[in-house]
Amino acid sequence: MRSGVQPHPTPQALRPLLGTDVIVRTPVSLWRGRLLSCVRDSAWFVVDDDDVVVHLHEILSIRAA
Repeated sequence: MRSGVQPHPTPQALRPLLGTDVIVRTPVSLWRGRLLSCVRDSAWFVVDDDDVVVHLHEILSIRAA
């Protein structure tokens, strides 16, 4: 891995955020939603009234809102 490149989040790293509002940054978007589930390669969020599924490799950063 190159210096300064952060790995993508793992389901284990996201588990403490389950059920909370988070801010998520991907290469094409930045949004706030509630993390409902995470599995081996994706995470499920609710943003406003829409369900959003994001592959973990697309998440650049995620933090509690």
